[in-house]
Amino acid sequence: MNLNEYLQIWEQALNGDLYDDHYNTYLQLNKTRFKRIFKTFTPSPEFIAEVSKIKQPTLWIIITEPWCGDAAQNVPLLLKLIQTIPNANYTIELRDQSSLIEQYLTNGVKGIPKLIVRDYEGHDLFTWGPRTSEAQELFNELRTKEVDRKVLYESLHGWYTKDNGKSLQVELQTLIRSLN
Repeated sequence: MNLNEYLQIWEQALNGDLYDDHYNTYLQLNKTRFKRIFKTFTPSPEFIAEVSKIKQPTLWIIITEPWCGDAAQNVPLLLKLIQTIPNANYTIELRDQSSLIEQYLTNGVKGIPKLIVRDYEGHDLFTWGPRTSEAQELFNELRTKEVDRKVLYESLHGWYTKDNGKSLQVELQTLIRSLN
């Protein structure tokens, strides 16, 4: 699906048509985050220079869900970054309605968002997700300290705000270099 279709599904979710009630709090908060980031984020000149070297057509598959906080932080960045890539197309798949996630587990779980980049022959070029290594380190550290779940999520979202997509761009640039 494309971004507009994804946003329509998000609206259905907000109307209570897709998920259990315990997701409602996250759905609206994540929509606000998603829209803010999509509106304000600009890819770095370094990222744009790196992706300009990509010569082959690519398909970027984003597996996500509207209720996921990490997805609300990363998917708008991914979409804006993909817009700068020559010959790149994307599709968004819902984790809970797709069997594709089963092939891309992270440490045995269906961690999202998950990015799969393929050539047009269907070969995987690389995968990424569900978080940057820096965000994952923070997450692991806080889990080890057994902080309250609310504190963990507030800390992680605070980190995302301060990072403003820099870590994601650097990690994707490294993966993209392997294509050239």
